[in-house]
Amino acid sequence: MSYRLLLRIAVVLLVSLVGSLGAQAAVEEGQLPQPSKRLAIVIGNSDYRGARLPHLANAANDAARISESLKRLKFDVLTATNLSSDGFTKLFKQAEGKLASATAVLIFYAGHGVQLGGENYLLPVDTPSAANLQELIGGAVKLNEVISRFASRERQTFVFLDACRNNPMGKGPSAMDGLAQIEVGENTFIAFATQPGNVAVDGSGDNSPFTTALLKNVEIPGLSISDMMIRVRNETEAITIGRQVPWDQSNLREQFYFTEQQVLDPAQLSASLSRILADPAAKERLKVELASNDLQTAVLIVGQALRSVEVSPLPDAAAKPAGTQVASLEGARQSIVSGLEALIVGTSATETDSEKATDLARSIQTELRRLGCYRMTVDGSWGKGSVRALTNYYKNTARTASATEPTVELLSDLFLHSGRVCKDPVVVRKIKPAKVASEAAPARKGAGSRKAARPQQKQQSSRPAAPPPDISGGIGIGGVF
Repeated sequence: MSYRLLLRIAVVLLVSLVGSLGAQAAVEEGQLPQPSKRLAIVIGNSDYRGARLPHLANAANDAARISESLKRLKFDVLTATNLSSDGFTKLFKQAEGKLASATAVLIFYAGHGVQLGGENYLLPVDTPSAANLQELIGGAVKLNEVISRFASRERQTFVFLDACRNNPMGKGPSAMDGLAQIEVGENTFIAFATQPGNVAVDGSGDNSPFTTALLKNVEIPGLSISDMMIRVRNETEAITIGRQVPWDQSNLREQFYFTEQQVLDPAQLSASLSRILADPAAKERLKVELASNDLQTAVLIVGQALRSVEVSPLPDAAAKPAGTQVASLEGARQSIVSGLEALIVGTSATETDSEKATDLARSIQTELRRLGCYRMTVDGSWGKGSVRALTNYYKNTARTASATEPTVELLSDLFLHSGRVCKDPVVVRKIKPAKVASEAAPARKGAGSRKAARPQQKQQSSRPAAPPPDISGGIGIGGVF
């Protein structure tokens, strides 16, 4: 065989090898979760021109701060302040041009809003000093029309209203303070700054009480929207000394997480954890938070209170060389392993090795649940379900499985990973009704009843494990409205 022929064969084999590696890389890249396109429409009306509508110092500030948070959470944000009636029309038309590719839509409105005759209206800044109801609503925006314009069964729609102000027409048979309850469309979530018929305050700080609570919680990783609203409700009520209780209505069809596309800086996460572990009081508070939160969320909550290292999103991947990112992640992971060993595994002499292993497994299950990869009960029992969840994590991050058993190193890796990694949708399976024997052909006594029970038992055992209760049931404080 000639040298030239050998060289040609070698070249062909090399090209084939490179091609196969490229194809494999493409497959692995295709397995990575693709970011969804989430649209946000943020409006803040402060500078009202009519004598009956007072200036709202915080509404424009609220819109600006909410826009900043939503941009960090990877929303495509359209922000507008001090909108006239024509301004509303132009903004909504611009937003409609983005709907085709949107997987979720969020609308935030801060400003004056009224209910008249049971209908809710958002008031533009050029609303006239009306002498009667017709003049007042002449250029107002009907809330129900906004919802129907952007809501769809095929995507999730969220409406946040910090707009329950005093009614400029005063109270009467058709004019009341606050906003009225509304009909929620399919796959829609609506949050009011306070309960129906009540008045929300603008606030004396830089933001309203409702927006202040929302800003504090919307970027906490791992919180579903219903869990987030529980925190917002409690904190708003505390800020207003019980005078204002946020209210929400929901008809969502699956869980929603604001932070599913958020990317946090591992080095800053590591620094925040180190600061907490060095402060005895903060360390004790972290242990308390771990009773009801995952590790990353607990660190962020305690870190906020300490005003230690502010955790901010990473810049675009192109801003840093890949090698720098890998080195930063590895350095952050190594710096927290020893701290987690003492915090999670524990150093108590009264705790057995078995109990320590259970605590570690429970922490890893909780982090996998935050990342969307674990849907079973967090019980510290490391079985086949936990291994499958971990395998799903490795698959969706295109990583080589480094461990299938609980280790502190594994917990460190999960802690430093942000966003929703595993995004399997919630599956609701319809259960076929059991067949009932007709009266003309009754089942044989004894044996028939035993046979009828078997399919039912099999059906129950094949039913998938229920996901964690992340979906609001359409109930606000006090009941359905």
